[in-house]
Amino acid sequence: MESGNRRKTIRRISKYLLVVVVALALGVGSALLGVGFMTEKDLIRNGAWYTGLTYGSEQAGMYTRAAVAIVALFSLNRSEVIYYTADTDGAGQLLQSSCDYKIEGGNLDPYASWWSITAYGGDNFLIPNEQNRYSYTDTNIEYDGDGNFTILLSSTSKTGNWLPTGNQNKIILMLRMYNPAPSVYENLDTIELPRIVKEECK
Repeated sequence: MESGNRRKTIRRISKYLLVVVVALALGVGSALLGVGFMTEKDLIRNGAWYTGLTYGSEQAGMYTRAAVAIVALFSLNRSEVIYYTADTDGAGQLLQSSCDYKIEGGNLDPYASWWSITAYGGDNFLIPNEQNRYSYTDTNIEYDGDGNFTILLSSTSKTGNWLPTGNQNKIILMLRMYNPAPSVYENLDTIELPRIVKEECK
């Protein structure tokens, strides 16, 4: 009799545990799905770059806030900075360190009081390199005679504005535009942003 009661108790506990595990799986799964869905649904694309409609704003829902927390820690308010992201080249192919790229752009100063382009690995962290070089800004980049710039994105050493990519299966670029001009907010999908051109792959 006692053995039968013990078996019933074990079965009851097992059922409760199964319900808890299923509930957790559904909750986490729906949250991850929601984050992915949000980032596709609310995107504004401009060439290889994209930004979110509500990133850094009070209108951001819980899934938007979750996505920003995952990929953009310590992000500022939308009124202070616009974040553009690129993980593909201009042809839509994923950025990876087995290929060399050129990031070609004109003077971005009319669009923002300060800007930067930073390279991250697929884990959303800075890419370790001996040069400790992770980004270029309007204060350290070298312009050509026409006021344009070219950043060389490569795993091998280059002269000029070189961003090392290490050994990454995926590369993510972040363009930050601080104190953006009103024209940026009004033309997120049409302002002229740097082009990302694939050169060659190893």
